Amino acid sequence: MNSIKLRNTRKIVETALKSRFSVIILCLWSYTEAFIFPIPPDPFLIALILVNRKKFLLYISLCTGFSILGGITGYYIGFIFWEELGIHITEHLALTDHVNAFKELYNTNGALAVFVAGVSPIPYKLVTLLSGISGMNFLYFCIFSILSRGMRFFLVGLLVYYFGNWAKKFVEKRLGAITLFFMFLLIITFFLLGKI
Repeated sequence: MNSIKLRNTRKIVETALKSRFSVIILCLWSYTEAFIFPIPPDPFLIALILVNRKKFLLYISLCTGFSILGGITGYYIGFIFWEELGIHITEHLALTDHVNAFKELYNTNGALAVFVAGVSPIPYKLVTLLSGISGMNFLYFCIFSILSRGMRFFLVGLLVYYFGNWAKKFVEKRLGAITLFFMFLLIITFFLLGKI
């Protein structure tokens, strides 16, 4: 009886994943995760690719594109609300110098922060809002968001496309560790190139 229910549930999920609404869900999920929604879109992206591998490039591209649009929204939320409210609050609390020092520090290292958060388990939404609050260069924010989000979702998508369920289990368990390892290598590379 339980196996019949399990098979029926799988069929329902597979049908939902194959429907036109699955792409809309992926887009909305990717968009809102970049500034408010707490769960990354990777699990749904993985499920879509497993169900319909022929469209894996479409799914990866949509996930990346809408995540970047969500990041831009997060940037402007931080920027607008900081300009409208944050400045007045820090002036009232006499914290303007501290906040300006933080903004300067963030702007010095902000591009790296955007890249690391875009690829790693660090919440991307936190960095999108901070980038707006600090007034980080918008072009740099977009470039590093495109690179990092694209790298993350294309890596996940390609692994699942070529290795199927094995990759799904591997990504679910080890994605954070793998991305942190690559981030560590990338930071060392940037540091060494800066010394040359």
